[in-house]
Amino acid sequence: MENRNTHSAYVRELLTSLSDDKIPLIDFDRLKSWLAETSAILEGAQRMQQESDVLRQDYLGRIGGMVKAIAAANRHPDAWATALTYLESLPSLSASDLVEHYRKTAARFRDAFPTSFGPALDRTRGSRNLKDVSRCK
Repeated sequence: MENRNTHSAYVRELLTSLSDDKIPLIDFDRLKSWLAETSAILEGAQRMQQESDVLRQDYLGRIGGMVKAIAAANRHPDAWATALTYLESLPSLSASDLVEHYRKTAARFRDAFPTSFGPALDRTRGSRNLKDVSRCK
């Protein structure tokens, strides 16, 4: 955080120095050094933004798929309209809110499709007769 404050202070100082009567007072060696440092910072920020965009798109796709599946399984007449409205609001969320929505949607998805995450129950004998397949040889 201090680095940003230092950069902001220097930018303000440069802006003040760019008036016609103060241009000779600009320290061009310091300016050159600062521009090189700032360039590296901006390149790093751009890389992080690109990585963030990839993760954001992945989260949006995963949430979208789960919401669509839940809506398809839901028998409520407004399910698709509600799902579409919800999906349209997702891109405007912050990263932390998007992660929170992903967790909630994943829980709703597991509730809507419980057998896809565990062994299917034998309806004739109940769950007490299920075998643990990890112990079978």
